[in-house]
Amino acid sequence: LMIDSIKQKLEKLNPIKPTSLKKAGVFIGILYHDEFIENPEVIFTQRSAKVSTHSGEVSFPGGKWEEGDKDLYETSLRESNEEINLNINDVTYLGSLNYLISKHKIEVNPYIGLVTKKQNFIDNDEIAHTFTVPLDFLINNAREHNIERKNTNVIVPSWVYNDQTIWGLTALITADFINTCFDKVIKADLDIIREQYDY
Repeated sequence: LMIDSIKQKLEKLNPIKPTSLKKAGVFIGILYHDEFIENPEVIFTQRSAKVSTHSGEVSFPGGKWEEGDKDLYETSLRESNEEINLNINDVTYLGSLNYLISKHKIEVNPYIGLVTKKQNFIDNDEIAHTFTVPLDFLINNAREHNIERKNTNVIVPSWVYNDQTIWGLTALITADFINTCFDKVIKADLDIIREQYDY
């Protein structure tokens, strides 16, 4: 992993102006210790049937900003700790991506970090399952789909790994992460989607 190069690429992103929508922070955690130094993996969660929105969907750990969170990065770590028992002391911050708007009109802000020690993931009620996907697989195995949004054709990506499907907002964030940090071109019409706010 070219850690310095990833940090530089994230620093070069031009931030877009925040919206007035409710905000959430999600954590893109890259396992980077022991055997994962050669072959890093990215943490995903599958939502349990107990959650009212996004039930059964694959997402990054994270959630809505709460009073007391000093910023949305802290939100993403607090929620990751609550949802999957991530030890936030084992995280090295790399940077952030520009937000996307969820279909529930939440401004979702992704933060990227290395997880540098072995974790004991424990899922809370909101999470059915925590799993990891090799970074290499994400870089090389995106599927592309044409969908129609507001009479515009947009390309969106997905990944299928074992029996898990990464799609929707999480897939868009994943594509943005891979394209920004690893100079790939996974087709995803992020600019159109950002303007239209309703994916």
